[in-house]
Amino acid sequence: MVCALGLGCSDADEEMGSPSEMGGAANGLSGGDAGGSSSGTTTSAGSATAGSSSVIPGGGNAGNGGGSSAGASGSNTGGMGGMAIDPNGGAPAGPSKGRHTQRPIGSKGGNTAGYWEYLPPHYGNGALYPLLVFRHGVGENGNGMNELTKVAVHGPPKLIEANQWPEERKFVVLSVQHPGGGCPSPDEMDDFFTFAFDNYDIDPTRVYLTGLSCGAIGSWNYLGDHTNETVAAAVLVCGDGRPAFSKAGCNLGKVPIWAFHGDADKSVLPVGSTETVANLKACTDPAAVDTKLTVYPGVPHDSWTMTYNLSNPENDIYAWLMTHQKQ
Repeated sequence: MVCALGLGCSDADEEMGSPSEMGGAANGLSGGDAGGSSSGTTTSAGSATAGSSSVIPGGGNAGNGGGSSAGASGSNTGGMGGMAIDPNGGAPAGPSKGRHTQRPIGSKGGNTAGYWEYLPPHYGNGALYPLLVFRHGVGENGNGMNELTKVAVHGPPKLIEANQWPEERKFVVLSVQHPGGGCPSPDEMDDFFTFAFDNYDIDPTRVYLTGLSCGAIGSWNYLGDHTNETVAAAVLVCGDGRPAFSKAGCNLGKVPIWAFHGDADKSVLPVGSTETVANLKACTDPAAVDTKLTVYPGVPHDSWTMTYNLSNPENDIYAWLMTHQKQ
């Protein structure tokens, strides 16, 4: 493996400790401030597959994910088990931070992982909602209790806490803290998906995964084990997908994946994304559903800030995720 090992970081940057247990992927991640151009270059293979029903987050799908979709306005029968949807019910509107809650271990449904919970406006109104699971970098590993604040320093939870998450972005966002060292394992991640389905009003056809650095490494490896069993699409930032491709081969391309990397990243080398995407693009049996790669010129390890905050509007990862739905 070619990733650097054992470099430190500050609260604003990633770090990595001991080598990961994750399929040979190295964990040596250090911080790096974003630099260079944020425009990047994007390549893709395959085509996006929009769902058969209306792509309106927050709509209720008839009979637990099947049938027609309802939008954010107007009532509909066909949310959870056919119950009526109240478009004005559920969680209140307002700044996103007001619906962002820490969930320490054991605080909800016997959860064995600590996490942050974001609920979109009107969640709880009988509709099923898209799920976005965020996996942080190794610098934010913690005990799932009094160290949960570390998770909110990057990515979606940072934006939500800063009230920079639009109400129209109607994902349930669960940002999970990994305990101990290394990156999250496929089994750990699979267990959390099961927990989420059991405890939230989730549309099972719209389950999305994103992660940065060590969280992206873990996410690649999860997809290497489970491909498209659960996840409808994934955005993976400065990770390494080569072990996942070695394990799953072209089946990895059954999941729409958009990979991001800075070409000056010396912590997780860009080849972890570029080689994996090139392999997926070369697949014909099966061909990749929708594989994309964006490389930021001159940018070191922190390629996540500009990706998540959409400072380059051409890379709207949230809109892209919602173009994909499991059939």
